[in-house]
Amino acid sequence: MKHSISLQDVIKAIEVGERRSKQAQIIAIDGPAGAGKTTLARKLEASYPNKVIHVIHMDDLYDGWENALTPNLTRILESGIAKPVSEGKAYEYRKYDWLAGRYGELERHPHPEILILEGVGSGQKAVRKYLDQLIWIDIESEVGLNRVLRRDGDYIENHMRIWQMRESEHFKQENTRDCATIRIDGKSFI
Repeated sequence: MKHSISLQDVIKAIEVGERRSKQAQIIAIDGPAGAGKTTLARKLEASYPNKVIHVIHMDDLYDGWENALTPNLTRILESGIAKPVSEGKAYEYRKYDWLAGRYGELERHPHPEILILEGVGSGQKAVRKYLDQLIWIDIESEVGLNRVLRRDGDYIENHMRIWQMRESEHFKQENTRDCATIRIDGKSFI
């Protein structure tokens, strides 16, 4: 799709796009920190008031800063969430508690009509076979960093600079941007 894209363009692409499962639509929104992934997920969720929509934020699945983009995330996304949802089944995962530094109790969720996976790592290779759409949002690293620091506070700047290096390497290994079915310029979209 074209680089300059509206919310209505995204919705249309979701509605007319290929369906991998008759049970549910699964959409991933990936891209660098501060690109606008959470904002887009909220807008999409609000655009379907008559559907059962679940949004899963990758921040809830990461195992802290250092162990976020690991095979554990891949396992949770693929076998714990995407596969069961594509089969019309309930899914489960443990939400990470950033203050306690550990995962919480196992949460079980009923099957949604639309599942939105939102965050860095949501569009990785292992999950793509279940995705109806992989949305990539571009943003320049300093613009993204400034957005995150305004939202979350300057005290995480060192963590974020390291995170940006990790996410960049992850995106290269996974070839996420090039595999996206929809690409958005985060600077002008959100």
